[in-house]
Parts: sequence; structure tokens; C-alpha cells
Amino acid sequence: MAGRKHVVVTGGASGIGAATVALFREEGSHITVIDRTDPGATADAWVRVDLSDLKAIDRIDPGPRIDVLVNAAGLPPRPGLESMVLRVNAQALVALTEHLLPRVQPGGAIVNMASKAGGKWREHLAQVRRFLALSGPDDLDAFVKAEGIDPVRAYDLSKEAVIVWGLSNIARFRDLGLRVNSVSPAAVATPILDDFMSAFGDRATRGVAITGRAGQPEEIARVIRFLASDEASWMTGCNIDCDGGLTAQLEYDALVGQDQP
Repeated sequence: MAGRKHVVVTGGASGIGAATVALFREEGSHITVIDRTDPGATADAWVRVDLSDLKAIDRIDPGPRIDVLVNAAGLPPRPGLESMVLRVNAQALVALTEHLLPRVQPGGAIVNMASKAGGKWREHLAQVRRFLALSGPDDLDAFVKAEGIDPVRAYDLSKEAVIVWGLSNIARFRDLGLRVNSVSPAAVATPILDDFMSAFGDRATRGVAITGRAGQPEEIARVIRFLASDEASWMTGCNIDCDGGLTAQLEYDALVGQDQP
């Protein structure tokens, strides 16, 4: 691995994570995948772990030096898995990043997978902060019950939390010589797309109708690669909407509608 950039990717066995691994492999990076599923020959190393087990995160050892950490692991919204979605998509992301932070080299980059679904984090900031303040699995289950969180809200909240957590750590990471950014796709043609279309219903259908198609994993992976590169050295604290213009169009249409008599 000497002289090669070490890139660690969670969820690198499928979907956007696998597409990200493929791009970094083309560049000659040394790649470690953290996933419960074997990524195959695309990775140089595989750390097998189920990120829903937060206690297992402290045992993860991808090596002493990391140049790029890409947090791409995640679950879609599914009935009965509200706590699990929040745990994997947000709590595990935070716990893993904090665990690996001492290994990320100055000049390094952290790129988190957020979502168009997290776009209303400003409106829900109080709830996001309550969620991020939770301390354990029992607290999470009680929180989900007390706040009446359904599968869609669980997913939205998990991604809102990813964005807010990144923003809250800009200064701390800057002092360490690190950058943190996130990417927010809309619908992407991955193996779990049907889960999203079913859970979000008209919301998802309308989004695909506006953009004309779902995104491709490679299109999201290219944005991740850019944010992790030296070309993005002056970018930190950014949440990039990689969604075929969906966010921009919806925001513009809403503003124009407000202007009408």
C-alpha cells in the first residue's frame, strides 16, 4: 500500500458504494470495504461487519492510515425497521467515523451519503438534534415510539442527521486538517430502488417524472470521488444535490408560485 491512497468505503459491496469502489480502483487506490457482504475482487481488503451492531464498530481495524473515508452504507425505509434504519444510516456512520478519525491523515476527506430525503433538515432541526443526542439502543427505541416515527420519517430523519452532523463538525475537522462533505442523490437505480418507490409513493414517482429517469450509481460515485480529491481542497461542509436538478426545480417552482397574485 506504500505510496497509494488508502480509501475506506462502507457499503462497498453493492449500489453506490460498489460504484465508488470501482472508480477509486481505476485510480490505483488501495481500497478497504466495510460491509457485511463480500465485495469480491474489487477491494484489496474486506472488513466483515454488520453496522447495525454498534458495539462491533470499536473492533473494526482497516489499518493504521486512512486518506479517504466514504460512508455509503445504508438501509431503505421498511415497515418495522424504523430503529434499524436510524441506527445504520446515522448512528453507525457517526460511531464509525469517530472510531476511525485518529487514523485519517491530515489533508484527508470524509464523504457521507445523505439524500434528497434529508433536504428538510432545517425545518426538523430540533428533532434532528434530539436524535443525535441519544446515547444507546434503548434510547433509540423509546425515541422512535415517543415521536411516532414511521418508516419514511425514519429514513428522512437519518439523512437529515447525516447532513447536520457533518455541518456541526466542520470546525473540529478543519482543525485536524480534514474535510467533510455529503452527497444527496434523489432516486438511484440500485437494488433497493423498489423499496424507495414503494415507501415514498407519489413523492418518488413525481421526482422521477420531473428528472426523466433515476440516477445511475456511477453518477453519484463521480461526485463522491471529486469531493474526496485534491481538486475539492477548498470544499468542506457542503451537501451536494446530485439529483438531476430535482431540488433546484422544486425550489424554483415554489418561489415562482409564491410570486403569483
